[in-house]
Amino acid sequence: MSAPKRILVIGLSNVGDAVLMSPVIAVLHAAYPVAQLALVVGERARGLFARDPRVTTLLTMDEGGKRWRRLKLLWWLWGYAPDLLIDLRQTLLPVAWKPWRLWRYLQPMPAGLSHRRDRHLWRLRSQSGRALPPPPEGPPIWIAPEDAASVDRMLQHRGLNGARLVVICPGARSHTKRWYSDRFAALADRLIQETGVEVILTGEPDEAPIVEEVMGAMRRRAHSAVGSTTLPQLAALMQRASLVITNDSASLHLAGAVGAPVVALFGPTDSRKYGPTSPRSRVIHRRLFCAPCEQALCRFHHECMRFIHADEVVDAAKSLMQPGARSEP
Repeated sequence: MSAPKRILVIGLSNVGDAVLMSPVIAVLHAAYPVAQLALVVGERARGLFARDPRVTTLLTMDEGGKRWRRLKLLWWLWGYAPDLLIDLRQTLLPVAWKPWRLWRYLQPMPAGLSHRRDRHLWRLRSQSGRALPPPPEGPPIWIAPEDAASVDRMLQHRGLNGARLVVICPGARSHTKRWYSDRFAALADRLIQETGVEVILTGEPDEAPIVEEVMGAMRRRAHSAVGSTTLPQLAALMQRASLVITNDSASLHLAGAVGAPVVALFGPTDSRKYGPTSPRSRVIHRRLFCAPCEQALCRFHHECMRFIHADEVVDAAKSLMQPGARSEP
């Protein structure tokens, strides 16, 4: 079987999902470094791949105007004529592409495969029908030298070069996945006082009110980088951090992608599906009869997050910042 010259990957919309599927891009580039690789993602995830030299063509397809966008994409696909199509979104495009290969896209997922990153890699292998290498070492997302340099300048401007950094990400797309601002504030204060770290709070631009609420409740000084970094720049910042503390959010998956130590706070979502992929991590969650419910609205009183206390997060953070710390099962 000859190596494909043109590859099309139908990716996902949300930033976190796009980070978890980024090992697919890394594997394909490692296996076929001279192939043209076209990638379709949601508009929110576009910035993650905008400077990625592994991606030859970057397209977007979102829910808004979905039918027209899919017709337009189908027309482009017909002209692009990929030798290999990887559909992580489970669309109808494989039917229009080569229906005699449809069986590759309909294979049942193995029962024991829970984590979304592993499921994306399994789909890659089952749909390609080829022997592929394991994911290469290093971050699966691309951090351009300009992005790393931008983070260096930001840290230098704030007088943080050489400081031990703890990045705290208090936001999440769903309010049920967010821990409480006053507890993030107490956590940050204690880490600054007891470990001498510098705390940087980050988030997307629309999460600025959450970050401001945390900083307003703090007694000590912290730094805000909310809305001031692109996704690759945030990943570069996390690479420099001694620790990242985050809810189940896109920030969690970015931190895992660059191998940063992570303390992850889980409530209604399942850490077996979306947990940290970093080699050094702690997951804090409550074992309740209703959790993980994976529901957008809580039927009770948000106990899964309310019963997580600052003391245990501080203990996990201190433990993970020790030399040689590893993940706990």
